[in-house]
Amino acid sequence: MISTLAERRRNRLLSLFLLAGALIAIAAVTTAITLRGSNPNAVSGPVVPGLADTIGGGTRIIITGAEASYRIERAERAERGEQTIWVMRDRGDYPVQSQRLAQLTEGLQNLRFTRRMTSDPGKHARLGVDDPRQGGRGILVQIEDGRGALLVNLILGVEPSGLYVRRPDNDQTWAASGDLPPLRDMASWLELRPLDMSADELARVEIMPPEGRAYILARDSADAAWRIVSPALATLAQSSVTAAAEAITALAPVDVQPAPAIQGTPRARVRATTFDGVTIDAEVIESDGGQWLKLVARAEAPEQEPAALAINNRVAAWAYRLNESDLASFLPPLSSLVPAAGE
Repeated sequence: MISTLAERRRNRLLSLFLLAGALIAIAAVTTAITLRGSNPNAVSGPVVPGLADTIGGGTRIIITGAEASYRIERAERAERGEQTIWVMRDRGDYPVQSQRLAQLTEGLQNLRFTRRMTSDPGKHARLGVDDPRQGGRGILVQIEDGRGALLVNLILGVEPSGLYVRRPDNDQTWAASGDLPPLRDMASWLELRPLDMSADELARVEIMPPEGRAYILARDSADAAWRIVSPALATLAQSSVTAAAEAITALAPVDVQPAPAIQGTPRARVRATTFDGVTIDAEVIESDGGQWLKLVARAEAPEQEPAALAINNRVAAWAYRLNESDLASFLPPLSSLVPAAGE
């Protein structure tokens, strides 16, 4: 009798266990249905499946946008020991920063769909995915292999509300997640800091601004304060004098072209001399509505020729476009340093 009672208890416990399992399964199914019903457009998966297997064959990157359009290509350079580098073709084959390429590659590989958005072309502009070739705000990203086949062909909408993507031949738009480089900023792909030198190296700077009289700034050592040595005027704003003297080492141009492409009469000049005896001549030329900087270095003594050559190898072949902020700091009129100075 005891055995029979124990068996009944076991059967009752087993029944309760099975019932609980069934209720849990039903609850899980119900929850999934509820979630799917509340967010029917949720999706997942890579935007460019299999890109990790094909991206190594890419030879050309074409970025088309309203703010900037540019073309990056893989090139072989004999002077670099046949090392493969990437250059910006429409900027005279100026070298592209490798970290930007890595960021683009990784970003595209990790780009994921998160939500189905509109398929109405009339709403593309709201999400920034209207075709830039037709005047839209979208950013067209295309990567080709050596045969011209498209490995990537996407229009991206980079908006404050998020990242959106669609294919140029398809009206369906998706929300996506991912980390991409600043595609609208062409200059961010290039190392556009012309002079790779410290301001401590400068001993003398002659400035011939576009307006007003020329003047000379100098100091006796890297620890000494800059002063106006010609014309002989009292300096009222030491910080402004220092900024003007050292601006040539901190320029951040916004564009670049081969030097022969920029021609014209210089509207301003700067001559900077280092404590070691290297002189850098800079001239600013106005061309196509922009202000372009050309640089060339020369040695005051034979022992400084390697240093001057290193500077020329970096900058002499190029003209750099300055923005208004850099131009103002690079060529301030004397009156901005000494307000009482006559023009």
